[in-house]
Order: sequence, then C-alpha cells, then structure tokens
Amino acid sequence: MKQQQPVVRLTQVSLHYGKTLALDNISLEIPAGCMVGLIGPDGVGKSSLLSLVSGARAIQDGEINVLSGDMRSKQHRESVCPRIAYMPQGLGKNLYPTLSVEENLQFFARLFGHNAAERRRRIDQLTYSTGLYPFLNRPAGKLSGGMKQKLGLCCSLIHDPDLLILDEPTTGVDPLARSQFWDLIDRVRSEQPGMSVIVATAYMDEAQRFDWLVAMDDGKILKTDTPAQLLEQTQTDSLEAAFIYLLPEEKRRNHVPVEITPLSTDDKTEIAIEAQDLTMRFGDFVAVDHVNFRIQRGEIFGFLGSNGCGKSTTMKMLTGLLPASDVNRTGSSTGKRAGLDYQSVCHTRNPH
Repeated sequence: MKQQQPVVRLTQVSLHYGKTLALDNISLEIPAGCMVGLIGPDGVGKSSLLSLVSGARAIQDGEINVLSGDMRSKQHRESVCPRIAYMPQGLGKNLYPTLSVEENLQFFARLFGHNAAERRRRIDQLTYSTGLYPFLNRPAGKLSGGMKQKLGLCCSLIHDPDLLILDEPTTGVDPLARSQFWDLIDRVRSEQPGMSVIVATAYMDEAQRFDWLVAMDDGKILKTDTPAQLLEQTQTDSLEAAFIYLLPEEKRRNHVPVEITPLSTDDKTEIAIEAQDLTMRFGDFVAVDHVNFRIQRGEIFGFLGSNGCGKSTTMKMLTGLLPASDVNRTGSSTGKRAGLDYQSVCHTRNPH
C-alpha cells in the first residue's frame, strides 16, 4: 500500500477502567484516505481505542494525534471534532428514538449549520440511497435493526466528515442489510475520496474488503497490514484462521474448529415443538403469517431471515411472551388480547 500521512497516530497509549487495563502501551499509525479495520473479539480494546480517537474519552497515558493535531489540546479538539463522525457501538445509539427519521436527520443537519435547502437536499439524497425515504415519518425507535444503523450512518454523514469512525456498525444486522450498508459506504467514499474510515468489526468477511487491518488482542496490537498480506504472512486461507494464528501460543494451543454433528432422526423421533398456522397481527400489520413447522427433540432449529421478517415475534409466541387466549390445543385457535389477533396451534411436548 502506498504510504500516506497518517490520519491517526497513537504513541504509547494506555487506558484503564479501574484495575482493568483496556489498552496496553499502544503505538500505531493509521493511514489516511482508506478504510481501516480493527479486528478481534469483544473485549480486546477496539471500542476504547475508537472512543479515544474520536475525542469522546479523555486520554490517560500517551499521545494521540488526529487530523494533524494533538487530541489533548482543547483548541484542537474543538476545531477538529466537527470534521469527525463517530457512530458508537449498539443499534441506533446516536439516534433519538422518539423522533422520526426526518426529525433525526433535520436535527443533525442543523447542528452543522446547513440551511433549509441544503438540509432538504442532503436528507433526500441519503434516504433515497439507503431506502429510508418511504419511512421519513416513522419514529427511529420503531425501525428494524438494519434500518436504525442506516439512519445512524446517514446522521453521521450529513456533514461530509473527513474521518468516519464506525464501532461494530453491523452487529445484530441481517446479511442483506449489512451488504447494503457497506455498498453505501463504498458509494460515499467514491464521492469523497479523501475521507478516512476506521471500523471496528468482529466479522472477518467484512474485514476482507477493508484496505488495511489492525488485529488486536488483550489491549495490544498483534499485527497490522493489508488483508492479502496477513493471509500470505500466516499462510492461511481466511482472516479468521489468520487471526487465530496471530494469537499468543497459549491462547491457540487448544483451539478446535467448531463442528456441528448432524442430528440422527427417524420416524420415531419425538416432536418437541409443533406450530400450525402460527399468525400474529399488530393492528393491520401481519408480523407472522400462518407459519408451520416442527422441531424434533434434540434438534438445533434456526430462524433465518432479514430484520423485521418475524423471527423474534415467532420466538416470543413459542415461549409465551406473546400469549394467545382461548387456545385449543387439539385444533385451531382464535383469540384477541391487548389488541393482538393470534391464530395458531402451538404445542410444546413434555416427556415427563
């Protein structure tokens, strides 16, 4: 990769939470104008590092230089923070849940001084490109996880930042929404080639598309390089395998790849849960529409689908968190409770 002036430079940076050492004497240079990924499992210090770089957390030990200035300097922080967009970890954490999509975007656009015409142009452009335009009047708190993250990104991009910081932006987001999210980032980068992007992620398939990676463990840097170079240096065929290879020997000594043995069944295998015509309506909205399935005893049964397709509602009905009234366990049922219309046969079978 062509060497560039670093957008971020950390020198002997450490961070403590009480007696817990989150970052351990880190020195790191992050190149400008590219997509950089911090990779590693939860708890290795990715979020702590990003919060320091963004100016959201006070520096304890060491030096941090961002966009050609010292982040210990109040004057530099005040001048540079408007050029930084920071999207913290968690679905919709930078949003106001009671405000609509339009109101959230208007609020952030006003913060950066855009006039009414410019606000309208930017809001329409961002919401059209993310598929949020039909939902401008929907409260942010009632969006699916993927839509919340798209809105959060739109709020972050409303002012054309020089540095975009994303802390695990697609955790809890379905694969389709994840793909759309990164397509949007690529589109924005093509329009703003000078923008630097730093992303923390635990998804190695996402990290594969980044320009440069920082592998972290226990608050330390394991390795930095391009994805291709990390694979070549570790002689592995996936970033997941490469990351495990980079771990200290005592951590990878007993590592065994996950293997799921197929369930052996026959005609005599007991059915643990059976659903027939499972349906849930919220007013006029049908969240689950006449779903049928059987789960055999001992089976690992997965619900797959995009955010908002009915997975959670189905599981809540199965566990009784959304109970039906007047259930006929030998036939169909129809009942109403708290404005919900529920029609199903749902059996759970206890061998005892």
